[in-house]
Amino acid sequence: MCVTVAPRCYTRRQWAIVVGPMEFHPLVLDPVPVQQRNRFHDEPALQREGVFEHWQRCVALGVPVDGPNPEDVLERGASLRERTARLERLLLEGRGVLDRVSATAARNHYGFVVADPDGVVVHIGGGGDFEAVAHESRLLRGAHWSEAMRGTNAIGTVLAADRPVFVRGSAHFSRPYQDLVCYAAPVRDPQGRIVAVVDATSRFEREDMTMGCGIVAAAHALEEIVRVHAYRHAGASVSSLLTRSLERMDCPVALVEASGRLARVNRLARGMFDARNISGSLGTPFREMFGFDFDQLRSFATSSETIDVLTDHRVPDHRMRFELLGADGADLAVLVFFEPVTSTLFTIEPSKPRDAFEDFFVQDSGVLRELEWARRIATTDLPVMLLAETGAGKELVAQGIHRASNRARGPFIALNSGSISASLLESELFGYAPAAFTGADKAGREGHLAAANGGTLFLDEVAEMPLAMQASLLRFLETGEYYRVGESSLRFADVRVVCATCRDVEALVASGAFRQDLFYRLKGARVTLPPLRDRTDIVSLARYLLADRASRRGIAVPRLSEDVETYFAQHAWPGNVRELESTIEIAMLLAGDDPLIRARHLPPDIMRGGRVEAEATSRIRRDGSLAEIECEVLRRTLATHGGNVSRAARELGVARSTVYRMMRKCANNDCSGSDDHGHRVEGSGGP
Repeated sequence: MCVTVAPRCYTRRQWAIVVGPMEFHPLVLDPVPVQQRNRFHDEPALQREGVFEHWQRCVALGVPVDGPNPEDVLERGASLRERTARLERLLLEGRGVLDRVSATAARNHYGFVVADPDGVVVHIGGGGDFEAVAHESRLLRGAHWSEAMRGTNAIGTVLAADRPVFVRGSAHFSRPYQDLVCYAAPVRDPQGRIVAVVDATSRFEREDMTMGCGIVAAAHALEEIVRVHAYRHAGASVSSLLTRSLERMDCPVALVEASGRLARVNRLARGMFDARNISGSLGTPFREMFGFDFDQLRSFATSSETIDVLTDHRVPDHRMRFELLGADGADLAVLVFFEPVTSTLFTIEPSKPRDAFEDFFVQDSGVLRELEWARRIATTDLPVMLLAETGAGKELVAQGIHRASNRARGPFIALNSGSISASLLESELFGYAPAAFTGADKAGREGHLAAANGGTLFLDEVAEMPLAMQASLLRFLETGEYYRVGESSLRFADVRVVCATCRDVEALVASGAFRQDLFYRLKGARVTLPPLRDRTDIVSLARYLLADRASRRGIAVPRLSEDVETYFAQHAWPGNVRELESTIEIAMLLAGDDPLIRARHLPPDIMRGGRVEAEATSRIRRDGSLAEIECEVLRRTLATHGGNVSRAARELGVARSTVYRMMRKCANNDCSGSDDHGHRVEGSGGP
């Protein structure tokens, strides 16, 4: 949208601004000389013209000339969040306008604010050299700037006069603000009601009427956004009516928009597409489904042609009939009716809805209980914390929660907090302003929060997040507000957060490494996944993965030998399901055309060394002594690295905590107590 701002007439007292198709005549209140000000306060009833007309209201309202106690007119907490939420859509959809005006204000040392219909500031930006003055004057979020609170000022007088207002210097009623210049304009909805006020303020010596032009232009641009949203909302009602009408039809119907994409289908059409293995998800090009683009569909509709669609046996299955929808001479869409040729050849069964957690294979009763709990909390907007070891399937569960929620049509964005350096994590999550740091994109960049707007953000390894960022995350969870790195403009995102970690969070809270308030914010909706070694369905899962991988390759499904299944059931699986998947993949590769996966087909490094693997396989066949095998692997790995736990953990592909747990287990089982080099297992350590 292009907004043209041009002053038509400019004088000291009256001027006009043309903004697009609309014209605004701002009310300009000029400075009041000291003598006139004193005369007003001596005899207020006699002074009623010009700025004094507005001052009369202040006197009637009992506004103190010396201004209010700043803290008495500052709103915080839930009340401020509620006010901000009412303008959330305008702030989000108008973000581009607000950011541009804020940047211009900052360059010119102006503060920029958005206030609600009561004059309470809900958004701040701009700044420059004026930022300190803005704090002194309490031009802050939550500050009341109505005339009843502050006297004549641009924001409050806009609400009283219902028009743009420019207040210059001593035209302000209260003395603390008489060295300021303020330009404000209302933002109205299609019914003409003020929904917000935008304002730019600076020191009087920086007076610049072009800033007033920009504020009026910004107000007009935001009004256009409000108007478009109102019509879009009305369009949603029409869309809902169309959807209900399609559902009442007794044959499959699809609506194809002029872009050629599938816009809507009724239940019968969804069932037909599923039965014919047609990808009929909304947004799919109709040409990909049936080979016809929109121009052809329009031609069929105009000529009243019908198209018979045949089965593989070349028997008429159904007939497509077309109706063209248009308005004001524009062709908007085509309705495609799929009519049965005969009643005996066409039966539609409702499609079975996809289970949100179907990608997570499970037969273990404990895991099933956790998934059922995840399914229940998915329908809420509660943040969720997933607790599980690495590779146990946390992201699959997070995706299931997303699909089972009312955000399923929104994006699912994943970010691993442990894989990004602390210095970059903040900019990845929140985004950053243009040139915010060395090497930053000159245009700035949106972060994962913005990308996940309307959907779900999955934060894996959240326990690795620095404490400062934990505070920012907590603020976002409570208010939906955040700042990009290097930017003072407040942003909003409608995001459901699902966190995950393999760490002991309660221990981290006790040690001060994880914020207690964040933990309490998340702990109400926890899902705990047991490690693979504690599940009762390991062999069933292995068979499922084997069948799945074989199906993907288009080959016959091999079987697992008895000793391999025994090994799988007894192995500790430090890498959990991820390790099992990798083992299956390599075993299939090594097996080749052999229909049976045998012990010799297991990857050579599954026991961390060829010699250990051979010995382990032999021992499994003999007596299944898994504990001794694990201890032997652990001792050899520690010996290789001189007892350094960190390096041993890296080679084994597990966390240090897992190595310590295995060490304690070996010590308790008294598995010979020392390795081949004399290291006591329970005493092995390292940095």
